[in-house]
Amino acid sequence: MHSLLPTRSADQKTGRTVSRARGRRLGSVFAAACVLAALAAAAQQPIRELLNSERIQQAFGSYGVEVLATNDRLRLTNLYSVDAGTRTCRTFAVVRFPPVIDSAVATEHAAITNGGSIGAVFAANGWRVQKTHLAFREIHATPLLARLMHVSIGTQLAEHAYVLDVAKDGKAVEYAALVEIHHPEYLQRADLERIYGVADAASRQALLDDLLATAAEAAR
Repeated sequence: MHSLLPTRSADQKTGRTVSRARGRRLGSVFAAACVLAALAAAAQQPIRELLNSERIQQAFGSYGVEVLATNDRLRLTNLYSVDAGTRTCRTFAVVRFPPVIDSAVATEHAAITNGGSIGAVFAANGWRVQKTHLAFREIHATPLLARLMHVSIGTQLAEHAYVLDVAKDGKAVEYAALVEIHHPEYLQRADLERIYGVADAASRQALLDDLLATAAEAAR
């Protein structure tokens, strides 16, 4: 007895097999194209430089900021890690603000003057932090720095002077000029040069000289 069900010819079966194979190939090509597009987009995104707070957290497992002194133009901070309940200053930061704070960063400035970490506050609000490096130097630990860092007076410390700009939505603001003095177990001068490249005060030598004098007085 002949079956009442239609039979498939060899050509039909071959055609469907080819169609499925072509579909799989097209799917693979599409998936590969998506991967390449994602990689290209990622490559175009600038890699954000680690914030000082993030470097300290990464290196020592904890991070905190203590405002040692502050006024309208100057802020001294102790960026520290904690081990067995003991705070160790990893960066002593001298921050000098401009006479007038740009209204575009008024909210962030208020958070910073209330004890916030500069880079973290701006990053959390979508700003990109940019640094113009003025100088990498070495100084000797003063009694104040030695006490905060738990090192001997006279220990050689790396010093980093720079201007900090922030940018968002096409708006750029020169927010502050800073000097950071680092614990020798955290960053040394060679580390600063490796991370940041070349430092050059160029036309800002007067600013640098004044900034370094301010930092020297603050660290006494």
